[in-house]
Amino acid sequence: MTRLDSLLFCATLFSGVTFIGCSGGAGGSANITDLVPRDGTIPGWVVDQSVSKTSGMVAATATTEQSVTDLIDGAAADFFAAPYTPKNFAWQNYINASLVSPQNSTSGSTLKLYILQMPSADQASGLYTSLLSDNFYASTWTDPTSPTVGAKSRITDSGTDWWINFCKGNYYVEVRMLPSYAADFTPGDPGQKQAAMDFAVAVAAKM
Repeated sequence: MTRLDSLLFCATLFSGVTFIGCSGGAGGSANITDLVPRDGTIPGWVVDQSVSKTSGMVAATATTEQSVTDLIDGAAADFFAAPYTPKNFAWQNYINASLVSPQNSTSGSTLKLYILQMPSADQASGLYTSLLSDNFYASTWTDPTSPTVGAKSRITDSGTDWWINFCKGNYYVEVRMLPSYAADFTPGDPGQKQAAMDFAVAVAAKM
């Protein structure tokens, strides 16, 4: 089976939603899942097995607006708004039992990772900029982060999580770090901010 045949088979089999082994190339050579951290590769973080759509795999991936929307149970229109045409989308969820919020000494932290592979670096950079016009991204961003992650990056304390957006090469990435389920978020906590930054830096380093 040729690479093209394999890609067509995967697209047909999953109708736009694929899993490891059926994802597009990262930068034209490796799979997008090669960029997704495995258990323990970033100290303390392991895949959150309580999230059924991403448990037991490197990442869940999708290739169309509808399949991304179905996958994350939410709107994906802004990622696909003209002229932007993502080639692939990867999603994984993590938990770090040792990273606790000052307001909760027993619960750890959770993290959500989105990676979008775009056709070009210009599209990745353009998407990074254009998303700020959407109400969902209305926040007080520090732009750029310090230090900058990738080519461009911004960070915000949304009041419920630390949220980092960045682009590098053909990729646009979102990292959102929250306390564990039912725990309270502590706004402005520098330890959790640094943990979110460290995770984003580790992902960018693989691109």
